[in-house]
Amino acid sequence: MTGAADADAAAARQLPLPLDPAAVLPVPAGDQRLDTPAMLIDLDIAEANIAKMAAFASRSGLQLRPHLKTHKAAAMARRQLTAGAAGLCAATVTEAAVFAASGITDLTLAYPVVGERKLGRLAAVCEAADMTLVADSVEVADGYAGIARRIGHTLRVLIEVDSGMHRAGAPPDAVPKLARHISACAGLEFHGILTHAGHAHNADGQLGVERIARQEAAVMGAVREDLEQAGHEVAVVSAGSSLTARYMTAADGITEIRPGTYIYNDLRTLGCWSCTPDEIAATMLATVVSADGSRVTVDAGNKTLTATRDPAYGTGHLLGRPASSFTLLSEEHGLLDVPGPPQLRVGDRVQILPIHVCAWSDLQPEIYGVRRGQVVERIRVDAFRHSL
Repeated sequence: MTGAADADAAAARQLPLPLDPAAVLPVPAGDQRLDTPAMLIDLDIAEANIAKMAAFASRSGLQLRPHLKTHKAAAMARRQLTAGAAGLCAATVTEAAVFAASGITDLTLAYPVVGERKLGRLAAVCEAADMTLVADSVEVADGYAGIARRIGHTLRVLIEVDSGMHRAGAPPDAVPKLARHISACAGLEFHGILTHAGHAHNADGQLGVERIARQEAAVMGAVREDLEQAGHEVAVVSAGSSLTARYMTAADGITEIRPGTYIYNDLRTLGCWSCTPDEIAATMLATVVSADGSRVTVDAGNKTLTATRDPAYGTGHLLGRPASSFTLLSEEHGLLDVPGPPQLRVGDRVQILPIHVCAWSDLQPEIYGVRRGQVVERIRVDAFRHSL
C-alpha cells in the first residue's frame, strides 16, 4: 500500500507541472513561472465552503462524509476533517487505496465493486483502512464475503437504494431481502443504507431540487422503517449531495450526508441554485494564443476543461466576462466568443469557470492554492487518474 502510493507520487513528480518546481512560494498568479493551463483554487473561498457545510451538518444533527472525488487531494480532505467531517467517501478502489496510504482511513467506498482484480485490490485496502462497502445485489455482497474470508475481517456493508435516479441501487421494496442475505453472510455486517439523488441536476427550478431532496429523504425514511420492522438495526442512513443535502435533517431519519462538489462548486452547481457565484473556488488559468476581435483562442481544450456541457452555461465562460462563451473545444484549443471591451490580445491570461469541476480534478497532477492573487500552496492531486 505505502509502496504503491510512493510510486504514484514519484510518477506524478516526473510529469511536467505548470508551476516551476524551483519556484519558491508565494508566487504571483500572473508570474511566467506558472505555465498554463493551470487549475487554481481560491483557498479563502474553498475554506469558507468547507466551514459552511460543516456548520450545516452540525446544526442539523448529521454526520458529514464528503465525497473526495471532487478534489482527490489529501490536503483538501484534511481541511474537511479538521472542520468536522466524520470521514470521507471514495468512488473507486484505487482512490480509497491512495487515501488510506496517506493516513485517511475512515472511508466509505460508494460504488459496487465487481471483478477479481478489483476485489483483490480492495482486500488490501480493507486490511489497511476502516472501510464501509456498498452493494445493491447479492452478487456484489458475495464478492465482499469472499474478501472477508480471505483477510479474516468482518466488513460493514451498506445497501445502495434507488431513490429515483435509476442509475444503480436496489429498488426500495427489495432492500429487506438483500439485508437478510448480507446478515447471513459470514464476515459481513449489514450496516445501513445509502442513496444518491443525482437526478436533482435535471430538476425544474429550485423548487424542483427541493422536491427531489424531499423524495430522497422520504424513500430512505420508508426503507429504514421497513428494515427496522424486519428486525434489522440500521446504523447509517446516508443521503444528500451538494444539491440536496441542505434540505435534510436528522428528523428525516438521515444520519449522514455526502456532498462533494460544494468544496469548489462549479457552474452546474450554480445553475442548480446550490451555490452563489462568489462560492466558486476553482478556475482554470489559460493563455490567449490567438485573437481576432471577439474571436479568442486559449490553450485549454477538452483535454483540460472536458467536454461537459450545461443547458444554461454551455462549456463555461471566463471569470468576470459572463457574456463570453465557448464556440468550440478541440483537444488543446478552446475557442471563445468574447464580446465587448477590453479586447483580449495574444499573451493575455484569463481564468475559466468550470462546468463540472470533479472532472477537472481528475486531469491534474497538481493544482495551486491562491490567496489574494498569490499562489501560496502546491496541492498534489493524490488520486488523479485513479479510475480503477
